Amino acid sequence: MPPGEPQFPNPPLDAIKPGTLLTVADAAAHFGVKPGTIRQWAHRGKITHVPIPGPRLYHLRTLALAERDAWQNGGADRAKRGGRNPDWKPCTPRTTPAPA
Repeated sequence: MPPGEPQFPNPPLDAIKPGTLLTVADAAAHFGVKPGTIRQWAHRGKITHVPIPGPRLYHLRTLALAERDAWQNGGADRAKRGGRNPDWKPCTPRTTPAPA
Protein backbone atom coordinates (compact mmCIF):
# COMPACT_ATOMS: atom_id res chain seq x y z
CA MET A 1 0.00 0.00 0.00
CA PRO A 2 1.63 3.31 -1.07
CA PRO A 3 1.91 6.03 1.60
CA GLY A 4 -1.24 8.11 1.87
CA GLU A 5 -3.46 5.48 0.24
CA PRO A 6 -6.11 3.98 2.55
CA GLN A 7 -6.14 0.27 3.31
CA PHE A 8 -9.72 0.13 2.00
CA PRO A 9 -10.03 2.69 -0.84
CA ASN A 10 -13.30 4.17 -2.04
CA PRO A 11 -14.65 3.28 -5.49
CA PRO A 12 -14.35 5.92 -8.25
CA LEU A 13 -16.62 8.93 -7.69
CA ASP A 14 -18.75 8.17 -10.75
CA ALA A 15 -19.51 4.68 -9.33
CA ILE A 16 -20.75 5.95 -5.94
CA LYS A 17 -24.51 6.18 -5.46
CA PRO A 18 -25.78 8.88 -3.05
CA GLY A 19 -27.64 6.33 -0.92
CA THR A 20 -24.36 4.61 -0.05
CA LEU A 21 -22.81 7.64 1.67
CA LEU A 22 -22.98 7.97 5.46
CA THR A 23 -21.97 10.62 7.97
CA VAL A 24 -19.79 9.61 10.90
CA ALA A 25 -22.83 9.40 13.19
CA ASP A 26 -24.88 7.37 10.69
CA ALA A 27 -21.95 5.03 9.99
CA ALA A 28 -21.38 4.46 13.70
CA ALA A 29 -25.06 3.66 14.26
CA HIS A 30 -25.14 1.38 11.20
CA PHE A 31 -22.13 -0.68 12.34
CA GLY A 32 -22.84 -0.63 16.07
CA VAL A 33 -19.69 1.27 17.04
CA LYS A 34 -18.97 4.68 18.52
CA PRO A 35 -18.41 7.70 16.22
CA GLY A 36 -14.84 7.87 17.51
CA THR A 37 -14.23 4.42 16.03
CA ILE A 38 -15.03 5.67 12.53
CA ARG A 39 -12.71 8.64 13.08
CA GLN A 40 -9.95 6.28 14.28
CA TRP A 41 -10.28 4.13 11.16
CA ALA A 42 -9.77 7.28 9.09
CA HIS A 43 -6.89 8.50 11.27
CA ARG A 44 -5.14 5.11 11.05
CA GLY A 45 -5.43 4.99 7.27
CA LYS A 46 -8.01 2.22 6.97
CA ILE A 47 -10.57 4.46 5.22
CA THR A 48 -10.91 7.97 3.84
CA HIS A 49 -13.92 10.18 3.33
CA VAL A 50 -15.36 10.67 -0.14
CA PRO A 51 -13.80 13.87 -1.56
CA ILE A 52 -16.94 15.92 -2.20
CA PRO A 53 -17.95 19.33 -0.80
CA GLY A 54 -19.90 19.38 2.44
CA PRO A 55 -19.70 17.21 5.54
CA ARG A 56 -17.38 14.24 5.57
CA LEU A 57 -19.19 11.28 4.07
CA TYR A 58 -17.95 7.70 4.01
CA HIS A 59 -18.84 4.99 1.49
CA LEU A 60 -20.86 2.09 2.89
CA ARG A 61 -18.88 -0.72 1.27
CA THR A 62 -15.57 0.81 2.33
CA LEU A 63 -16.86 1.08 5.89
CA ALA A 64 -18.07 -2.53 5.77
CA LEU A 65 -14.62 -3.73 4.74
CA ALA A 66 -12.96 -1.76 7.54
CA GLU A 67 -15.52 -2.99 10.07
CA ARG A 68 -15.05 -6.60 8.98
CA ASP A 69 -11.28 -6.19 9.34
CA ALA A 70 -11.74 -4.73 12.83
CA TRP A 71 -14.12 -7.56 13.76
CA GLN A 72 -11.72 -10.25 12.58
CA ASN A 73 -8.56 -8.62 13.98
CA GLY A 74 -9.99 -6.79 17.01
CA GLY A 75 -9.44 -7.62 20.65
CA ALA A 76 -11.51 -10.33 22.32
CA ASP A 77 -12.48 -7.99 25.16
CA ARG A 78 -14.24 -5.45 22.90
CA ALA A 79 -17.64 -6.08 24.51
CA LYS A 80 -16.16 -5.60 28.00
CA ARG A 81 -14.77 -2.22 26.90
CA GLY A 82 -18.25 -1.18 25.77
CA GLY A 83 -17.39 -1.18 22.07
CA ARG A 84 -20.56 -2.93 20.88
CA ASN A 85 -23.43 -5.14 21.87
CA PRO A 86 -22.16 -8.74 22.29
CA ASP A 87 -25.02 -10.04 20.10
CA TRP A 88 -24.19 -7.72 17.19
CA LYS A 89 -22.81 -9.38 14.02
CA PRO A 90 -20.69 -7.70 11.33
CA CYS A 91 -22.15 -6.67 8.00
CA THR A 92 -21.01 -8.58 4.98
CA PRO A 93 -20.41 -6.34 1.98
CA ARG A 94 -22.41 -7.32 -1.07
CA THR A 95 -20.43 -8.18 -4.13
CA THR A 96 -21.53 -7.32 -7.61
CA PRO A 97 -21.57 -10.31 -9.97
CA ALA A 98 -18.99 -10.16 -12.74
CA PRO A 99 -20.43 -9.33 -16.16
CA ALA A 100 -20.92 -12.38 -18.36
